[in-house]
Amino acid sequence: MRSVVTTLLDALALLLLAAGAAWGLAPWIGGFALSVAGAVILAGSMWSARGDGG
Repeated sequence: MRSVVTTLLDALALLLLAAGAAWGLAPWIGGFALSVAGAVILAGSMWSARGDGG
């Protein structure tokens, strides 16, 4: 159960980080900010998959 909670919190943190990046960068780079947010999520996913899974 602890592993599930940790995974959910990690996913939430990544989504919040990506949303913040997109919102902060949108005035300067417009729609490209969504690509930056996607890159943040992808990088976090790859970094998480590198680990031992909890």
